[in-house]
Amino acid sequence: MIIRRSHLGLALAALAAAALYNVWYFALRPAAPAGSRPASEQPLVGPAGPAESAGAPRDPLAIPAPPVVDLVSAPSWRRDPFLFGDESRAVARPSVRAPAPIRPNVRTILYSADRRLAIVDGRIVGVGDAVGDYTVADIEKGAVVFTAPSGDRLRVPVHPTTAGEAAR
Repeated sequence: MIIRRSHLGLALAALAAAALYNVWYFALRPAAPAGSRPASEQPLVGPAGPAESAGAPRDPLAIPAPPVVDLVSAPSWRRDPFLFGDESRAVARPSVRAPAPIRPNVRTILYSADRRLAIVDGRIVGVGDAVGDYTVADIEKGAVVFTAPSGDRLRVPVHPTTAGEAAR
C-alpha cells in the first residue's frame, strides 16, 4: 500500500483537530447549569419535586404499573409499512402437502446365521435402527423391510452401486 504525503498530512491534521476538540470539550468548556440540561440527560429516577428533595426514599408502591400488553394475539396496524400506495398482500397461497418420506436406498446386505446387517443410505444398520422416517423391521437375503411412521411395511431390494454390478 502506498501512502502519499498529502494523505498522511490530511490524516495527521484530522487527528490533531480531534484531539484539540476533545481537550476543549472535556477540560476547557464552561459547564452548563444543572437545571438547563436537555430532557435526554435528565435522570430517570430521583427526586420528583421539592417534597422529595430532602433525600426521603421514594415509595415503590407509588410508582404506576406499566400498561398491560396482550401477548396472545398478533399486533394489528391500519396499514402495512412495507407496501407502497395501493398495493395489497391478498395473495392466493397454494395448499402445501406434507412431503412423502424419502425411500431408503439399500446398497449391500450382510446375511448370515448369527448376523444381519445392511448398508442403507451410506450407513451400516441392523434390525431396529432408524433410517430417516423409517425403522428397519427385518433384513432378508435380497431386501430390507422397513416400517413407516404410519405402520405400513416397505420392502426395498438391494440396489447395485455401479453400472458394472447392474449387469451381473
